[in-house]
Amino acid sequence: MRTVIAIVGACAAWTAGCGGGGDDAAGDAGDAVAEVEGGADGDPDAHADAHADTEPEVGDGEEALDCAATGHVEHLDQVYRVIDGVNPNLLSLDVYEPVRAEGCPAVPLAIWVHGGGWSIGDKSNQMADKVALFESEGWVLASVNYRLSPTAATTDPEAVRYPLHNEDVTAAIVWLRERAATWNADPGHILVFGHSAGAGIVSQIATNERFLGEHGLGLDVLRCAAMLDTEAYDVRAQCEAGTEIYLNAFGTDPAVWDEASALSHVAADKGIPPCLVLTRGTAVREALSAQFVEALEAAGIPTTLVNADPLTHAEVNDAVGAAGDTIVTPPLMAFFRDCVR
Repeated sequence: MRTVIAIVGACAAWTAGCGGGGDDAAGDAGDAVAEVEGGADGDPDAHADAHADTEPEVGDGEEALDCAATGHVEHLDQVYRVIDGVNPNLLSLDVYEPVRAEGCPAVPLAIWVHGGGWSIGDKSNQMADKVALFESEGWVLASVNYRLSPTAATTDPEAVRYPLHNEDVTAAIVWLRERAATWNADPGHILVFGHSAGAGIVSQIATNERFLGEHGLGLDVLRCAAMLDTEAYDVRAQCEAGTEIYLNAFGTDPAVWDEASALSHVAADKGIPPCLVLTRGTAVREALSAQFVEALEAAGIPTTLVNADPLTHAEVNDAVGAAGDTIVTPPLMAFFRDCVR
């Protein structure tokens, strides 16, 4: 079933502050350049049964508790995984926690995965508008790093390639889920989204049960997933075309290309969450996104398709939470709000 989002002015029950913020191969590589330039354990099930319209109880003569965010606290460079010989920064994440009144209910946890052709980029890049956007919702936002592939062609068998990027991001999701209560986030309302290569990683984690399964979890721990402008749904097609950033990230084995493609894993009744697919650009690029959406729909996955023309690949990322954006932020946040109702 394909969902068509209507952009309206009303806020969902989760919304604390009512308001939005305020590859082709060359596109992925260009985005990589643009991105460079441009706690304590908690019970993961503590809030799993929270409902979107949960509000603090108000007694007779008491005023309703104002749960609008009045700012945010940054918890930066949290190491979610330790691997010998790996720079800890590549296995770290940042958490942006909204400042809200004591006694407010737990809120959704949105997890951002940066792009950069699987080879460059950082969790801190282009985050200001995104932080402001999710603060305005009163939601917790996390941005994750992961190990990066070479920027130039290599035959080094020890080079970082698939599935390491996905394994790192999955470890970050699990780490955040286990500690959600630390930031008054609801582990039952985890939203994942990414741009470019980050969108590719999100698409693979949300459809291939292997990654969360390695942690004893199912795909259904993800409330929904949003993929912003990627061609990584079909890795084989990109590698067969000789696209260097894909060959560097996924190697030369066609069996790995198929395993790494989200299109290979879409099936009914396996817990794939509702998905938003944002596309733009060439007819070939848009057709690939449409193919992924059609596969999701055929499997009975609620799916939203957004066309972001005339934005460029880099402008899609810039638009998330940007003041005055009417193309990316409204449908993205409408999708997220609907997911957590």
